[in-house]
Amino acid sequence: MKILQQVRDKLNTASSIDVASIINQIEKYDIVSFDIFDTLLKRNVKKPTDVFEYIEKKNNKTGFCEQRIAAEKRARAKKNGVEVMLSDIYAEMPYDFSSEELKAEGELLIANDWILPVYKYALKSKRVIITSDMYLPEEFICQILEREGLGGYEKLYLSSSVGKTKHSGDLFEQIISELGKGNRLIHIGDSYRSDFEVPKKHGVDAIHIPTKIEKNTFKLKEVGIEENIINSFLNNTSPIGESKYYRFGYEKFGMFLWGYSKWLHKSVKDSDIKDVYFFSRDGLIMKKAFDALYNDVQTHYLEVSRRSLRVPILWMNYELSHVINMISPSKLVSLTTIFDGVGLDINNYRSLIEKYGFTAETTFDRKELLGNKNLNRLYSELGTDIEAVSKKEYELLVKYIDQNHLSGKFAIVDIGWSGGMQRYLIETLNKLGIDASIKGYYIGVADYYKRNIEVVPNLDLNGYLFDFLHDKNAKDKRSAFVGLFETLFLEQGGSVKNYRVENENVTANRLPYEYLGNGKPTFEYRNVMDIQRGALDFIKRFGDMDLNVSADTLYEGLSETGLKPKKEDIDMFADFRFFDEGETLYLAKPKSVFYYIFHVGNLKRDFLSSRWKIGFMKRLFKISLPYEEMYRAMLKYK
Repeated sequence: MKILQQVRDKLNTASSIDVASIINQIEKYDIVSFDIFDTLLKRNVKKPTDVFEYIEKKNNKTGFCEQRIAAEKRARAKKNGVEVMLSDIYAEMPYDFSSEELKAEGELLIANDWILPVYKYALKSKRVIITSDMYLPEEFICQILEREGLGGYEKLYLSSSVGKTKHSGDLFEQIISELGKGNRLIHIGDSYRSDFEVPKKHGVDAIHIPTKIEKNTFKLKEVGIEENIINSFLNNTSPIGESKYYRFGYEKFGMFLWGYSKWLHKSVKDSDIKDVYFFSRDGLIMKKAFDALYNDVQTHYLEVSRRSLRVPILWMNYELSHVINMISPSKLVSLTTIFDGVGLDINNYRSLIEKYGFTAETTFDRKELLGNKNLNRLYSELGTDIEAVSKKEYELLVKYIDQNHLSGKFAIVDIGWSGGMQRYLIETLNKLGIDASIKGYYIGVADYYKRNIEVVPNLDLNGYLFDFLHDKNAKDKRSAFVGLFETLFLEQGGSVKNYRVENENVTANRLPYEYLGNGKPTFEYRNVMDIQRGALDFIKRFGDMDLNVSADTLYEGLSETGLKPKKEDIDMFADFRFFDEGETLYLAKPKSVFYYIFHVGNLKRDFLSSRWKIGFMKRLFKISLPYEEMYRAMLKYK
């Protein structure tokens, strides 16, 4: 029996539906009849009875799924071939969960994207009816059809309402009696017997469509009903006609942003926080995702950057050791990064840096940097300029803070990783004597958060994917592809440099956007926009589903790309440029193995500069190796 069912499933599965062919076939008919389930509507579960498993888990009702299946069998046996109603089924149960079942069905039902255009086309020039064998109440079915854009039909023939079924053929006889005489009628449905063989036996032409359409979408490892629902949703809705970047956003990035937004919402509600400030630039896509799901929290977009918050407070302490502790934690630190870190343009100091034997491209090992005498001498000559720039920017930052009412209890949101901007903001507020209680919510809190805790001991940091502050055994899950990960969050605008007064308002001065070339969007710009559009479309369509899914599970798609990249992943992202602290780098652009054989020193430099180190290794060696293990081993020698 199991083998027979597998054969049936195989025969009733396809990779697509030929929409144009179906539209062409219905042209000669006056009336088009559509089946409902797996035709007009799809459930976001693998099989219909999975709905009962969802209800059982959601309501913590052990045994419900098994009891519900058995109850329907008993109800159908008593009806002897006549369609049962939902009330008949629950009459066989020790309790009535019909309202919970309707709620769950409503959450899991969506329009079938393949058939929706056929339905819309038919409405324009045909009489449209809907014909289905179903135990759910007619009022509920009508509500779902309307919600999913499937209204406008002439009549609904529902077996549970009329007491006749497609399966027996009686329902088609009634339709022919009422509508079919003198009219050309065709029926479309997924059941080979009930929607194709039976109507044809009763003189109704029919079109059979496959029940299952298996798209080549990303799939989570299934360990429960939650993963089942997400995978089914992706298979039902992922638009195969969109670009590979859009689909990456829809299938991988979207679910992660969705999970973060749900975590953030619960966190701020539990903490009774009324105002949430999303930090630019990474915070914009996070705000859009959050706002797509929730409207019961006041959200704001704060135009800030590490530079715009860091430079204004340097006049309080701009010792080199202090500044190095505030900039990028990378092992290699460039002279450009140091200048950028203190708010100075290195191009204005060419002769000074040459005086000490450096160039703008000079880099230092972080561990050896503070011991470099020439660097210290160079830096000492910058003191006056650092202090002057810092104090000027401090005055404007203070006005921007006042304009945005940053006081009292509020939350800030950013990608991560150590709470630096939160620290700088608190230092400024403390200097101004402004009372504020700030909770920071991040994708992750990395192990180098300690450098900021040392300055502000009560820094309240909270990480979604990993959190070294609250978990000493945490694992940094993005360090091997941090550049790739951060690229997904890019706002389509330049980083905030500082502030200016304009028409009595303080506005942000933005640096030129790195991903514009001659005023036109670069390929990175266009593709990141596609990724983000796909992610937001996923969130808007999936909605605030009541699923308890771990951050690790929702991260599987991004982790798979970052840690175990396929050739198509390398092709998609490796040549992306990454701009950080004044430097222009690439995610993963090694030279050839042959080149590095004769330039071993360059291999180390290029590898450390890469912002997708596993992608770098995979692209360099091209063969299958345990790259993640290799990367973890290298960290010991950092």
